[in-house]
Amino acid sequence: MDKHSRKHWAHWANRMLMALEGASIGAAAAFVICSFRILRDKAAPYIMLWLSDWRELWWKPIIWLIVLIVAARFLGWLVRKIPLISGSGIPQTELVIMGKLHISRMDWLKVLIAKFVACLVGMLGGLSLGRAAPCIQMGAATAALVNALWEHFSVSGRIAISAGAAAGLTAAFGAPIAGFLFVFEEMHTKITRMGVLIILTSVLTAQIVTSQVFGLDTLFPFDLFLIPEVIQHLWLIPVMGVTMGAAGVFYSRSLIAVKNAEALHTPLSQDWRILPPMLTAFILMFTFPAVLGGGDELIASLALLAPAPDTVLKLLFLTVVLKTSFAIFSYTGNVPGGILMPILCIGALLGALCGQILLALGLLGSQEWQMCIIYGMAGFFTAVIRTPLTGAAVAMEISGSLTCLPGSAAIAFLASWTADQLNTPPIYDSMRAAIVIRRR
Repeated sequence: MDKHSRKHWAHWANRMLMALEGASIGAAAAFVICSFRILRDKAAPYIMLWLSDWRELWWKPIIWLIVLIVAARFLGWLVRKIPLISGSGIPQTELVIMGKLHISRMDWLKVLIAKFVACLVGMLGGLSLGRAAPCIQMGAATAALVNALWEHFSVSGRIAISAGAAAGLTAAFGAPIAGFLFVFEEMHTKITRMGVLIILTSVLTAQIVTSQVFGLDTLFPFDLFLIPEVIQHLWLIPVMGVTMGAAGVFYSRSLIAVKNAEALHTPLSQDWRILPPMLTAFILMFTFPAVLGGGDELIASLALLAPAPDTVLKLLFLTVVLKTSFAIFSYTGNVPGGILMPILCIGALLGALCGQILLALGLLGSQEWQMCIIYGMAGFFTAVIRTPLTGAAVAMEISGSLTCLPGSAAIAFLASWTADQLNTPPIYDSMRAAIVIRRR
């Protein structure tokens, strides 16, 4: 074999090794995330069932209150011991990818275990936290550990971290396109042939594993939503885009302001800072349980809303206010948990509210208003995170409505533009800057 042939085969062997590394990262990350989803999905209904007869059995709320107090204390202690698990974990992961934060493999192992347990406890306790962002950090942690097995072949550990993050989002939502786009659009991963190959094989493998566990069904039953006539309802795109952009700015500023105010003025130590959100979750459990958790069930229920604006508008408005307020308050105290699912939920609620208002005004038909739910998710997600491609992709993938993609993409870009014009930075930029300041 001549020199040229050896070089050619060495090149392809290197590509195969990179693809295998990406596949191993995707499979490992999907295994972790699927385990997390199964535990949460199995435990949550049992808790709700156990508490369902609390009016007859007065002692059950007392026991649940004690459980939540213990859970809050445990989460506070865990965050104090392992600060890297605080919040969503996306800013920390981004700093690693940028080379501004170094985490040892032992620390990655601690992060993986602690994040897994903490997010499970927080979500089952009722806090309005999402699984997607923590799954991104858990996917990155898993990739860092898997990468140790490939260190003799791997060119860059940061690419492995990006691949794990992409696999984590893929397994959390069953959304490989969004997972692939997110690490380039939000995490600013450098686009190289090697990077694209490893990340692509990682998300595809993660999707294969996830689909074997949860099937190919989408998260929400929105695939049959009727799209308004494009030409006749072209005005809907700027209306939804600007509205969601402004709403996303309000949410971002409110979350950062409340989070900073709590950190500066709380009289509680870190061990007890998560107690106030937990006590709020306790009250909502017995007054308005629909706003608890990330919002998966709440989003799915919007498909069942009847086109009856007079009776639905007030309920939707109340739900939006409570869900938004509780989601913001749940994120205080350095609690481990994400905001991606809550902002998708708030976006869906706002979209439903806009759709019902337009229906009441006679501007949309009794079937067409439902598409505003998907448009709301794409627009609000993008306004907060500032990732229009990912926003449009995730709205399409979790809803199963491919026909919504053009409208969702247009609304996502317009919402991003609106947020930029209102001089509000992407929310993870603000959180990442806060982490850098604290480290200094």
